[in-house]
Amino acid sequence: METITLLLFLFLISLPHSKPDLSPDHSALLSLRSAVRGRTLLWNSSLPSPCSWTGVQCEQNRVTVLRLPGFALTGEIPLGVFSNLTQLRTLSLRLNALTGNLPQDLANYLVRLNLAENNFTGEISPGFNNFTRLRTLYLEDNSLSGSLPDLKLQKLKQFNVSNNLLNGSITGIFKGFGPSSFGGTSLCGKPLPDCKASRGAIVVPSTPNGGVEGKRKKLSGGAIAGIVIGSIVGLLLIVLILMFLRRKKSSSKSRSIDIASIKQEMEIHGDKPIVEAENGGGYGSGYSVAAAAAAAMVGSGKGGDLNSAGAKKLVFFGKAPRVFDLEDLLRASAEVLGKGTFGTAYKAVLEMGTVVAVKRLRDVTISEREFREKIETVGAMDHEKLGPVESLLL
Repeated sequence: METITLLLFLFLISLPHSKPDLSPDHSALLSLRSAVRGRTLLWNSSLPSPCSWTGVQCEQNRVTVLRLPGFALTGEIPLGVFSNLTQLRTLSLRLNALTGNLPQDLANYLVRLNLAENNFTGEISPGFNNFTRLRTLYLEDNSLSGSLPDLKLQKLKQFNVSNNLLNGSITGIFKGFGPSSFGGTSLCGKPLPDCKASRGAIVVPSTPNGGVEGKRKKLSGGAIAGIVIGSIVGLLLIVLILMFLRRKKSSSKSRSIDIASIKQEMEIHGDKPIVEAENGGGYGSGYSVAAAAAAAMVGSGKGGDLNSAGAKKLVFFGKAPRVFDLEDLLRASAEVLGKGTFGTAYKAVLEMGTVVAVKRLRDVTISEREFREKIETVGAMDHEKLGPVESLLL
């Protein structure tokens, strides 16, 4: 009996070991190739083994890894493809244009799943609880909707569902992941703000795989109101500054406008231009010096009293008879006699033949008594130069 058992054992171990059958894996990949096309069309389907195809890796004559990122895959993945890849541990279809629902027929032996940056829709099925070995689950940048299921994936270490249409509260094991795993969604609760506090606002979205920048950003009502109010206040400040600058500019031009008005009036009356040497001692063309003195007097408010009409009039002191008025002085021709400490002296010849000495004072503030004394003194000095002339102080 022992001899028969020994012979049977030797017979069994002498039989050739059969290799695992690759035909189910081969058929499943061809079905995927036919449905999503893209760069999978470069696979050489005539080969009996798919292990040499781009993106396919095998162990012990079975497909264990399928990485097809950015392969220009489009359309929906048909059912039954992944259920035949029973030894598949890693699946990456990132950065394609796949649509439809997330595949549910994945092998329970799956460890790493990356379906990010596609156009998958629908909800995340509680069926993912069947993938008990899953350590990585990347589903960001799709159009997934609904709530986040309470999955019991105790081995899950990497997770991202950012930039989807998900809403509701974060529960279970997902509370242990960082905020960037949920950016760009309407999810709330730890690690995001509390669901009550986050109403009306959305967390700043993140980039794929836990980055810090996002694609979409929404502001709360309070932030929008603050921006509007700040813009209005800033606009009002700008308007006030412009009004202040315009008023300052208008004020600085008031003197020159008054002088220009008097010169224009003189031209209408036919005044003759004469020489003037007030600004440098030379001679040059210009309006009557006496008229220029009167114009300066009108602009600065010095040299006479205002009558009821708002115009200047001449005031005569002492015993000097009033033989002319300001209009006669404006039409007179004159010449510069010289400059002194308090201003410039002019000799003006009126149309009636009267010769007048005009003294133009600058920035002099004295009392009326001192003013009268100064006039007498200046008049006496000018009388020595001019002879019998009338003296006038502007």
